[in-house]
Amino acid sequence: MGACILCGKSAGPFYSLHKECYRKYDASKHTIASYLAKELGVTQSSILANKIIKHIAEYNFIPEAQQRTLNRALEFFASEYIDSAELDSTKIQAWTEVLDELSPDESLFVNPHFLSQQYNLSALYQLNESCLPESNRHPANYSIQMRAQEVLWWCFDKSEIERDTPVENKRQWSVMMQIINTTLPKKRKSSVEKKPLADGKLLITNQRIFFESDEFTDELEYREIYSVTPVKQGVRLQSKLKSATPQTYLCEDARLLFGFIKYAQNLHTKES
Repeated sequence: MGACILCGKSAGPFYSLHKECYRKYDASKHTIASYLAKELGVTQSSILANKIIKHIAEYNFIPEAQQRTLNRALEFFASEYIDSAELDSTKIQAWTEVLDELSPDESLFVNPHFLSQQYNLSALYQLNESCLPESNRHPANYSIQMRAQEVLWWCFDKSEIERDTPVENKRQWSVMMQIINTTLPKKRKSSVEKKPLADGKLLITNQRIFFESDEFTDELEYREIYSVTPVKQGVRLQSKLKSATPQTYLCEDARLLFGFIKYAQNLHTKES
């Protein structure tokens, strides 16, 4: 006899899920998210969190399934009500307080950086309001040698850097390939691929973007940036230098990284 993966009770031969358990699980993210949207910032955070926990307990799921139900609902709420809304500092504080009270298991989120991104919302809000947030710097986070008048704004501890490199054409020569290469526009002849360079830390200062790992360092001055393009989990930067190729910086909070770069560019534009 198979056991239901949600409630742990027998689900009958060849079954591992009760239809009713699945129905409750499937609807839970909408129910909890709607409740959060209505009560966030209105009901005291500890009371709101307790009501959510009690609501999930009424499903009579096993402990892991209860945790997954909670995490799924929190991610859904963030995507539907947080990411798409213009929140004020009061709502953001209420949201992070609820997360503190709920203490979800971070390992069960689909997005492994979900919690850090939510706690960074306050910094993102301040950048959008043209205010510099309090730095998360700590001496143990970096080894960069600061310049005169240089201040470290933020450190992204889990970062990667990729660089566009030409793809080597390994196809054998033939008359047909020669004809194709001759007739195609030049811009279609060359292709590039993103080459991972290193994993390390991304340091944002008031003068530059500095990447460091155990064996690799790279830096880019804000005044040298030609274009900034948000990409999935990161930011793609093109330098003004003629020989430079685009680089992509990946980190645990791409929105915040983009916010810092735009803030720095605006700051340097005003000063110049």
